[in-house]
Order: sequence, then structure tokens, then C-alpha cells
Amino acid sequence: MNGPIFEALKRTLKAKGLTYRMLAERMGVSEPTVKRIFHEKNCKLDRLVEICAAADVELENVLGSMNRGPGPANHVAPEIERKLAARPALLFVFIMLSEKFTPQGIMRSQGLSEASMFLYLRDLEALGLVEIGRGLSARLLVETPIQWNFDGPLRPLFEMTNKNFIGWAISHLEREASFVSFSRRMRPETAQMVRREAEELAERAKLLAHHDQHTTPEDQLIGYKWTFAFGATPFPAIMPIGPHARDAGAAAPAKGRRALPA
Repeated sequence: MNGPIFEALKRTLKAKGLTYRMLAERMGVSEPTVKRIFHEKNCKLDRLVEICAAADVELENVLGSMNRGPGPANHVAPEIERKLAARPALLFVFIMLSEKFTPQGIMRSQGLSEASMFLYLRDLEALGLVEIGRGLSARLLVETPIQWNFDGPLRPLFEMTNKNFIGWAISHLEREASFVSFSRRMRPETAQMVRREAEELAERAKLLAHHDQHTTPEDQLIGYKWTFAFGATPFPAIMPIGPHARDAGAAAPAKGRRALPA
């Protein structure tokens, strides 16, 4: 057995939150034995099947994902971002394609006609982002995942989509979504720990999604969104209070900024 198989297995274990110790317990062997197998990247086929069974994954799926790791993030040229910013619908079609939706899946999700889908694909092809194939298919010409410039022309659109999502989540609590929002005071070291743990959980979610996208038929997949923000709370910006209305000695509020009624 060669290295790529074990690299794919490592990604699977990470996605499932399994450690070598947990895998060893499921297999009924010692942790050093599992570590040695992964270090040497070599074992008999029956042992490999045993590892896959302990990890609750099919060997066929591991072999199929050997050369399909998430990889580093890629970027879209600034001039392309500006053109997409001027056409939000076209941007959203491209984002869905980059998230492994097929054109047919986008049509079902958005209620689009074949004519509309083809026109969107043709516009993306003109931008050099996709190549249209037969039967309303498209091949991405940009490697995924894509890292967008959140300080560029697309920022207003990303702010809008996240605000829309948060509003939807709040109105669909307990049934279809979760929403947690709170403010607490803590030491900066504690905040850094919380941030690292959240980022690690996000990476695990990405690995799980990557695995599902390459092992599950598209009609069995559902799009999910995760929006996470964490930082020192800018209270004046998000919860403006301002001077009391009867505080005659206070300066007048800055132009364009409204304080809550006192």
C-alpha cells in the first residue's frame, strides 16, 4: 500500500474527529501499532480493510478520494471580482458551481429554466471561469476552494448574504437552523483558545463536506452554510448608546450616527 492511500485515510480520520488512539481501540490493537502503520505507510490489504471498517468508511471511497484533497485556497483576478460584483446573480451561480453544484442542481435549487442556466454559463465562460460542455455541463477553470477578497468590490454582497442568512436562521430556530449570539468578558488568552477551537471545527466541517461531495450522489446532498464571527466586541459600533438626552454638557452625536433614545 502506498503513501497517497494513507494521506487520504488521514484526511478521513481528521474529518471524522478520530485519533490514532480511538482507531486503535476500535481495532483492538495498541496505539503504537496504528502509529507505526501510518508512519511506514505500508500494510497488507486485510489490515487496510480493517482500518477502514474501524473508521466507518468504505475502502472504495478512500481510494476514490486519494487525489482529491481540499488543497490550498485559490484566488480570482481582481478585474473578474469587479465584473462579478456588478452582477450578483452571476456571482452566486459561480459560487454554487465552485461548491460542487451541477448546473442541473442549481436549476432545481433556484427554479431556473435551461435557457437561463445556459446564459449564465455562457457569461461565466466569457469571463474565463468555466468551460461549457455537452448537455448543459460546465467545467470549472478555477481551482477550488476559492479565497475571495473580503475587502474588495464583493464585500457589500458578502455582507448582504450573511445578513440574509442570519435573519433566516433566527426565524427558523429549532427546526432548520441554529443561532447563538452572546457577549462575555474573558482573558485574551481564553479568547485565542476559543477562536482556535472554532477554526479547527470549521476545518473539520470542510473535510467532512469534501468527503461527502466525492462519495455521495448530488441529489442526496443539501447545501449548508456556516457563518462565524468572533472578536473583541466593538460596542460603540454595534450597540451605540450615546449621551443621555438630558445631558446638556455632552457633545452632539456625530453626523450620520444615531444613538438609541435615552
